[in-house]
Amino acid sequence: MITFEKYRKVARTRARLLTAQDYEERHGLIHAPEGILAFTAGDYVARDAKGEWPIRQVTMRERYVKVAPEDAEGFAHYVRTDTSFAAQMPEPFTIDGMHGKAGDYLVINEGAGWPVDHEIFEQTYQLAEQNG
Repeated sequence: MITFEKYRKVARTRARLLTAQDYEERHGLIHAPEGILAFTAGDYVARDAKGEWPIRQVTMRERYVKVAPEDAEGFAHYVRTDTSFAAQMPEPFTIDGMHGKAGDYLVINEGAGWPVDHEIFEQTYQLAEQNG
């Protein structure tokens, strides 16, 4: 049985705004580790050592706080302010066109879900405090 628990992302996210020029150059697609993901101008691109992925503009506005100014490439550091539910998956899985491997985590928040590589998840998420 797979049990979802409440987690908080504690690592900073390095991201920048995607422009109309980015959309034209990339044809509205980002080649993320989990698959090819669509974006629109106004969304954000996040980047880490394993690759990059899009974050919707509304998600950045409602669930992230900027904690450091932009660097020379336009990337700034953000902290996620909400919690998500997650479970480690025993088999490979696909959700919304994104692919996770056996052992990766399925993260769910506000009806959306996405895979997170198990090494990245274990380095960037913490079990949320249980309140009562």
